[in-house]
Amino acid sequence: MTVGRTSGWVDPSWFNYVDIPGIDSEKMKYGVLKDECRDQFREAVQAKREEQKLAFEKFKEDARQRGKFVRLTKAQLEHLSASYDPREMTREEYQAFIDDLCEYGVLDEADKDYISYSGLVPIDFSEPTCTGTAAPYQPYDRDFGSSGGNVLDWSRYLSTYEYFNPDANRFEPTRSAILFDRIQQVLVKMD
Repeated sequence: MTVGRTSGWVDPSWFNYVDIPGIDSEKMKYGVLKDECRDQFREAVQAKREEQKLAFEKFKEDARQRGKFVRLTKAQLEHLSASYDPREMTREEYQAFIDDLCEYGVLDEADKDYISYSGLVPIDFSEPTCTGTAAPYQPYDRDFGSSGGNVLDWSRYLSTYEYFNPDANRFEPTRSAILFDRIQQVLVKMD
C-alpha cells in the first residue's frame, strides 16, 4: 500500500524504516529520517521548494492565459454526457472522466495529482498551507471518497478554496480550486 510519494527527490537511504503498530509491516512502515542525513534532507527540501514555487507561478500564468472558461466541442460534451453522471460516479468512472478531460485539453496530466485522481496527496511546497472558503460547510475534503460519487457538488465546493497571497495582498484560488473549477464547469454543462 502506498500512502505518499516523493517522485524520487528524496533518497530512501536517508531513512530508517520501522513497523507501524497494528499494521502489516509488508504493507506499510514509518520512515524516520537518520540524524546524519538531516542536512541533505534540508537541502533537498529547499531545492524542491524553489522548483515547485516556480512551477506554481507558471501554472498560475498558464491558467490566466487559458482563461476562466472551459471550451468543449458539441461531440466532446455529448460523449461526456453519455458516459458519466455528474451526481453519481465511482472512483473508476471519475478517473476515466479525468482522462477524457486531459485528452480534450481541459486538464493536463500533471494536474491529476491535485484533484484526487490517484488518492494520494503529493508533497508540494508551492501549495499554501492555510486555505479557506466562504462557502457553507460541506462534508467534503480533497479525497474522492468524501464526494459520495456526487462529483458535481464536490467539485463545486472544492473550487471555492482560496489562500492569501501576501505579494499581491489579496486572496487567490488555490491550484486545486482552479482545477476543480474547470471540472465543475464541464459537469454543469453535462447536467
